[in-house]
Amino acid sequence: MIPDMRFSIPSALILYLTLMLGPVQADEPKTPAVKPAVQARPIPGRGPIRLPGRGPVGQPAKPEPIKWGEKQIVLTATITDIKQGPTARSFPPIYNHTLTLKVDQVLRGSLKPGTVLKANHSARQQAKPNFPEGKVVVALSNVRGGNRVEGLELADAKKLATIQLACELPLGWRQENGKTLSPWAKQKDRAWPKGAKAGGKHFCTTTGRPALLVNSNAIFHAAKVEPKKAIKWTNPDGDGEYKITVSNPTDQPLTVDALRREGKRVLWKESLVILCQGQAYTAPGSVGLLRPTQPVVLKPGETISTVINALELQGPNWPRGGYRIEFQFCLGQRSSKQSFYYMARHHDVIRASLRKPIN
Repeated sequence: MIPDMRFSIPSALILYLTLMLGPVQADEPKTPAVKPAVQARPIPGRGPIRLPGRGPVGQPAKPEPIKWGEKQIVLTATITDIKQGPTARSFPPIYNHTLTLKVDQVLRGSLKPGTVLKANHSARQQAKPNFPEGKVVVALSNVRGGNRVEGLELADAKKLATIQLACELPLGWRQENGKTLSPWAKQKDRAWPKGAKAGGKHFCTTTGRPALLVNSNAIFHAAKVEPKKAIKWTNPDGDGEYKITVSNPTDQPLTVDALRREGKRVLWKESLVILCQGQAYTAPGSVGLLRPTQPVVLKPGETISTVINALELQGPNWPRGGYRIEFQFCLGQRSSKQSFYYMARHHDVIRASLRKPIN
């Protein structure tokens, strides 16, 4: 008799793989594509698998300095409650907590002092996180309706001064070797007209472009555009188009310095910045400003908008198969972070069609 060679996967192994891969989110599209096995190499579109406070999967966590100037929301707060969530038994373990924060001072973002909010904190490290008591400085992102902690440290006067300076610059700007550089630095002489005057406390060392911000009363918003043809399990977040909106909710005219215009034409492509995978990109189609411009002035109650296709970006490491990639649309110090489900067999074709031929 031929022996029966069939076997079953032990339940302990199934449990281990479940903990390593993490829970499946309800709104994550299902796909017939084969999922890759858990491994230490980077996943396309995301780089090494990282979460706040973690190193790549399968390697010991190494603390990295928090890039406060790149964060969507930065504030000081007091932790009023800590709720422990599930712990993934990977190596090192992944600890999950829900923090309740009472906002003290807002260094970046539109939250108000006194606001109480909840945020998810996740850390991949050997020891269980020990959250500091007293005032903390926190970096948050808001993606798909939830707040996520991207940095948390005990606040002190010296540290806060450094962080506050970083948050004075528009998103996408950076300080490097004593120089202040804007995302338009690669455009050099085309980025900003020589001798053009505009208000600003900081200036790009390479181009002279001022670090222009957005009036705190203005509303900045980004939202996906529904695809022309929705395909199940393929493009739940659309085909890369996002509607960018700036509004004046007040009963007075509002000047938006970071949004430039030439006559009646709003120069969206020369004003917007997109952050993706730790890199800052000018909006697709940006060619620079060769003539002096003026800030946009919104009438009371006025709303203006444009549509940007993030799939036109040249530079991101696009996912293979089906996976998520994040875009952070920025205007001055204001931003909106969007999580986009990328299906290679569908969106690769769209990206190829958007590429402009090189003459």
